[in-house]
Amino acid sequence: MAYPVVDWRRATLVGALGGGAFWGLAAGAILASKASTTAVIAICITAVIVVSVGTFIYRRSTSPRNRALGMGLILAPLTGLTPVLAVSLPGVLTHAISWRG
Repeated sequence: MAYPVVDWRRATLVGALGGGAFWGLAAGAILASKASTTAVIAICITAVIVVSVGTFIYRRSTSPRNRALGMGLILAPLTGLTPVLAVSLPGVLTHAISWRG
């Protein structure tokens, strides 16, 4: 069964707007909670749910519009992953290297 082609312009627009909103709210939650573990875990769970919903919409839809929405939801949490890793990994690595148990 052939699926319709994804409208990548729409998918990247949805992903960029959704990702901006997602990571804006995530950064606000992290700052408000002073980077508590609970907030970070809640953000990770929310990201997994958004990607799962996007995957479900993408795989179940037949119209290009809905497939673009699903792909955009998949892309949304991934848009801010690189900056988050670039900011957080040096701190984590510094603590791991300097830790003497």
